[in-house]
Amino acid sequence: MTRALCLAVTLLLASVTAARAHEVLHTVERGKAVAVKVYFADGEVAAYREYQVFSPADARIPYQKGRTDRSGYIAFMPDAPGAWRVVVTDDTGHGLDVNVDVAANGAGPSEGKDAAVSSWAFVLRPIMGAAVIVVIFVVLFFVYRRKGSGK
Repeated sequence: MTRALCLAVTLLLASVTAARAHEVLHTVERGKAVAVKVYFADGEVAAYREYQVFSPADARIPYQKGRTDRSGYIAFMPDAPGAWRVVVTDDTGHGLDVNVDVAANGAGPSEGKDAAVSSWAFVLRPIMGAAVIVVIFVVLFFVYRRKGSGK
């Protein structure tokens, strides 16, 4: 009886220790991570897009790979100061390739364009494209008009 009781207690203690070895723990550190929000010119977030982060120490091998979260955020913990390269891609060929400067004491200033600059670019690009097309047609009009009056 004593032997069976000792064996049962030993097995119970061993199972608690074994179960604890498979426990997953976490810590939350604030202020050391760099967060990058990725979104399109129309304001839609780039949710679940593949990304890679490259360290300034090694620009060939990704420091981190993954997908943006549902809000379009990427977060990483830089281990060295310098220009960290963030590359976001999607299946349609759209993407982002930007350098984020990280100071020696952690996260530095953001290198991304603010929303006002992005929205102006969104408006001005089609206008510039239309202006180029109009100029081409005006030049062609005058070239053909000159050829026609020379007959």
